[in-house]
This record gives sequence, structure tokens and C-alpha cells, in this order.
Amino acid sequence: MAISNKNRKLLWGRSGNRCAICRIELIMQATDKDDESIVGDECHIVSSKPNGPRHDSDFPDSDLDDYSNLILLCRIHHKMVDDQFETYTSSILHQIKDNHENWVSEVLDIAASDSDYLAGYSNTFRKVNSMMPELILEMKQDLMKEGNQFIREFFISSKRWMLNIIDPCFVYFSEDHENLQSKVHILENYGLVFDVTPGNAKKYRMTEEFVDLILKS
Repeated sequence: MAISNKNRKLLWGRSGNRCAICRIELIMQATDKDDESIVGDECHIVSSKPNGPRHDSDFPDSDLDDYSNLILLCRIHHKMVDDQFETYTSSILHQIKDNHENWVSEVLDIAASDSDYLAGYSNTFRKVNSMMPELILEMKQDLMKEGNQFIREFFISSKRWMLNIIDPCFVYFSEDHENLQSKVHILENYGLVFDVTPGNAKKYRMTEEFVDLILKS
């Protein structure tokens, strides 16, 4: 018998294209002169050969090439587990496989969650950008000025007032932006900025996600 395409796809897919022990990626990228290189092995937990590692005469022949009897390893760890089969027993290899596949699933779930989270931020940004394009543009211009790459805080004020500014920050004036306070409240409600007012003058801090979206707009 041989490993079926279905079992092969299950193994590589659930293993995330990584060795179950060292988690190294098992397909090397192509170069300018050569194609990709596969450096992983589809390893049998119970060997079909009588003198093979972890051979079990009672193990059903029909299950030897089944996904349940396979583990994906790099070539170094394939040799290791077969040379050290007294240490790497069938039960140990099954536990390693289960732990690895659970890790892959968790990583993919986190990545999907992060993707949804960032997509939600992007949708929110498009909405607020359409509501207050002049304010977002001025914020972008401020962030892009030389020396401003680390500034995240800003005041909202009136040109009639005197501000005592100690730390570097931006200032946006109500004379330049109609309903400025209400616009900033909307940004705050969406979690794009938060209030850090130290005294009477309203002061806010931009989130890093908000800054990234501004600079990419």
C-alpha cells in the first residue's frame, strides 16, 4: 500500500507544513535558479517492516498508511525518532503529533482573529475618514513631518487661548475644524484615540492602529 492523496493532504494541512518537533518550515523557497525544495518526511509511527522502529505485529495492515499512523517531521528528526525508537515510542509520537496539530490550529485561529480585528479597524477608519477628511489629512501631514514619527498626543484648542505645551505634541484648532470636539469624541468612541487630559486643555493620544491607518491613507 501507499499513502493516499487524502491522507497526505490531511497530514500536511493539519501540521501546517512544519516539523512536529522543531516546527521548522518544510518547504524551502525557490531560488532564481532552482525550484522549491521539500525537506520534510511523511513518517510512519508504527513501521510496516518487522525489524522497523515501533513495529507491532498486531497493528492492522490497513492502517499502516492511514493519517492516524503518520507524523510530519523534518529529515533530522525523522532519523532521530527512528534511531531512538525506545525513547520515541508510538504513544510519545502520537502525543507530539497531537500537541503540534493543536498548536497549528491555535496559531491559525489567532491569525484569523487578528485579520478580522484589523479588517474591523480598517472599516472604522474609512467611516471616520469620510466624516472628517480635513482633520485626518492634517493629522497625516503632522505625522509625516520630519522628527514627528514618535509623536502620538494632541491638544484640541482655540487660537484665542494660550497653551503651555511642554512635551512634543500636535495641536488642532476649532477655528480650522468645525465641530472639532464632537469629531474627536467620535474618534474616542471608536477607540482610535483616548483622553489623557492633564488639566483644562483637552489632550488625546492616538492608538498605534490609528496612526498606521492614517499613514497608509
